[in-house]
Amino acid sequence: MAFSGLFALSLAGCAEQAAQTAPAGSEQAVEQAQDEGPAAEQAATDEQVDAATAEQEAASPAELQIVDSGWFAADNGMVDFAVEVQNPNHTVEAVNPVIEVVGKDDAGNVLFDETIETPGVLPDSTYYYSYVAGSTANASAESTEVVKPATVDFTITTPEGSWEATDQKLGDVYTVTDGGAADTDFGAKEFKGTVTASEQLDGADQSRVDVILLDKDGKIEGGYFKIVDTEAGQPVDYDIYAVGAPEFASYAVYASPWNDEAEAE
Repeated sequence: MAFSGLFALSLAGCAEQAAQTAPAGSEQAVEQAQDEGPAAEQAATDEQVDAATAEQEAASPAELQIVDSGWFAADNGMVDFAVEVQNPNHTVEAVNPVIEVVGKDDAGNVLFDETIETPGVLPDSTYYYSYVAGSTANASAESTEVVKPATVDFTITTPEGSWEATDQKLGDVYTVTDGGAADTDFGAKEFKGTVTASEQLDGADQSRVDVILLDKDGKIEGGYFKIVDTEAGQPVDYDIYAVGAPEFASYAVYASPWNDEAEAE
């Protein structure tokens, strides 16, 4: 009986201790971790910071940033461009952000103003997007000569209510094996290679592969892209034809998840 009573008392003590255990990320949890050693203290502090960051970003996420861009105009006035987009948030994804592309002539007159809806941009991630904008109808009033833009500006916005909490990151999900670039018989550059996705992001079973053309300083000059079907762990070939590509010093190839909902307006 004495042994049973001791066992019951021991269980009661464990229950009392469990009841006093603080929720992860709380100030009390940090205080308890201080008694358990530096590693536990740091882990509890990190959880507290993560919880605070998630709450803050859910209420007021930081805007996406275009940190580099480049473009070139074809003979018909159409513009091939590429942008580098970063999501500085740690816990929220920008769902279907919109890129606005505005081209102007030498006098500052607007030749085109287009919006392009892109797929989601995961937190702590950098994406590269290349598209085509402009119109073959950009002719002056006095002649039928096509007017190429003198300037092209880019902005990116996320519609209100289009941020979602997620623990997914683009990170090292994609592996690109560059197969090189070659001239074709019809005057275009052909970029070949393979891309492999280690996991499925955003539920997408397709990926976009972007070839980003760079100048001697590593700045974007423009780009081309292709959509390919991808299955986690399975390499897939890509071949991207760059018609009318400008002179470039180097290029880089990137991949990101894609869904059919993204489209130009």
